[in-house]
Amino acid sequence: MNAPFPSLHRPELDIAVERRGAASCLIGRYVTYPFHLTRAFTLDAACPEVATLYMQSSSGGFYAGEDLTLRVRVGPGAALHLTTQASTLVHGDRGRPARMRVLIEVAAGGFLAYTPDPQILFPGAASETRVDIALEGDGTAFLTDGLLVHDPTNAGGAPLAYRSRVDVRRDGQLIASDRQVVDGAHLTRPGGPLHGHRVAASGLWLADQTDAHGFEDVLGQPDCLAGVSTLPNGAGLGLRLLAKDGAAHEAAMRAAFAHVFAARFGVPPARRRK
Repeated sequence: MNAPFPSLHRPELDIAVERRGAASCLIGRYVTYPFHLTRAFTLDAACPEVATLYMQSSSGGFYAGEDLTLRVRVGPGAALHLTTQASTLVHGDRGRPARMRVLIEVAAGGFLAYTPDPQILFPGAASETRVDIALEGDGTAFLTDGLLVHDPTNAGGAPLAYRSRVDVRRDGQLIASDRQVVDGAHLTRPGGPLHGHRVAASGLWLADQTDAHGFEDVLGQPDCLAGVSTLPNGAGLGLRLLAKDGAAHEAAMRAAFAHVFAARFGVPPARRRK
């Protein structure tokens, strides 16, 4: 898990958003296979400064041996919600991992919500995701990730591994590092870390001023177990979630996003339809 990723190539998805008057505009965009990106939507009438983009896959999932990079830059005062149209299938193949690296920069006064739907881990799948986020000044972000274990043939198959790492820097200083390493066989054990749930997810709210009590709607969601803790060095709050199924996960994370959005902009977000 601590081994360095391979040397960086040109990102398969590279976008930049800047503030233009009352709106946040997509001013830089490079997208190649296997990604597809929608145009920028303004979904929140009360917050025209928030642009929403949906990432899509044109390949049918995330495949063993792939090594993909995303880069997202949010300029001063700009606001972006980057999400996915649906969950990403992670296919298995003889233990070769599927790797993804996400490079994020949020300038002073900027806001980013990066909320991809959970990865669906098929038998034999090994997923490695690394997120490096650089915040400047009072820039804020909300990052989520998650996994859903799926055995389409009900033959007792299990994924090989799930690894996730998020390094958070503010003004060049490392202030938090969140790492998860789970052996795939443990994910399907009755007494394993999922405790009978199908979905595990995390959320990081990276801001100087955060309120854990605002996550009460998440903690009280039916068919979910959740907890919130303070991140080190005043980095913000960390959320852990177990959900019975995809619907329960969606409801809980929608509540988490709504809390963060309202705390940042003073109004609840419009529904993000998928």
